[in-house]
Amino acid sequence: MILSTLIRNTLGTVGFPFTLWNLAIERKNKVKPPGQIIKTKSSEVHAIVTGEGPITVILEAGFSSISIDWCYVQPEISKVARVVSYDRGSYGWSRTKRRTMTSLDSVEEIKDILDHLKIQPPYILVGHSFGGLSMRLFASMYPNEVAGLVLEDAAHENQYMLSKENINRIKKFRRLVTFGYITSLVGIPRMLKQKIGRKFLAKEYDESLEYIGYTLGAYKSVYREYLDAEESAKQLLNAKPLRSDLPVIVISAKKQPEAWRQDQQLVINLTNNTEQIEADTGHSVHLENPEIVINSILKLIKINS
Repeated sequence: MILSTLIRNTLGTVGFPFTLWNLAIERKNKVKPPGQIIKTKSSEVHAIVTGEGPITVILEAGFSSISIDWCYVQPEISKVARVVSYDRGSYGWSRTKRRTMTSLDSVEEIKDILDHLKIQPPYILVGHSFGGLSMRLFASMYPNEVAGLVLEDAAHENQYMLSKENINRIKKFRRLVTFGYITSLVGIPRMLKQKIGRKFLAKEYDESLEYIGYTLGAYKSVYREYLDAEESAKQLLNAKPLRSDLPVIVISAKKQPEAWRQDQQLVINLTNNTEQIEADTGHSVHLENPEIVINSILKLIKINS
């Protein structure tokens, strides 16, 4: 991290005209956050809080994605419950001073948000992809506060362990995120149109995606989060088992590589009350067929009503 930052800053100094150009465009493209900025102990967190009710649903986006990723799900769930989505680290409109971006960091940040907003349990947790790790960790750490868990094509910790099967894939992606980080200051990713996160969402978010996809915070966060991914995986491996009676719905996308589908089988026995739904979609079920995710959340809300 230190060496990469040194190289990044050196490039930024040597290529100062490009740095100035890049920062000017970022400032010009800045979009007002759709939610609120909450000051925590370590961060200024952007959170979208909607709806009301005795149950609060917490939405955790996948790797490199943010709060607005839930633009099709959050409005529907907000009709019957309070819903919180947020931006991790320095993704989106958030800015953090945290030196790490592990799943434990995410759990701590969520707890800070909930404390600030004075939102009491019970909570229903929803995690997509990488976000499933922090939602499982939250449920492990606070078993009496969690009423249900939805894992939407959630990553298993095996994905991020430096095993013989994973080492080439992990090293390749680490090189990619490192290159993005060290060249972000001079705007090379912007020149190459290699933005962080989603390329498309609902039309109303076009300007937001153009802004948040190229911020310096986004490149730093995707780099930091991936470098810390193995530590996040170890946090799950060392966590206490989930409460045996916790209702869990595992949504598994059918249009995924076989290795990923095999890992899905490892999360369908997390509790004695786990069910699996196979979705005829790709990885982002909440965007391709949001009704599946919405109905799963509504089912857990009904169970706890």
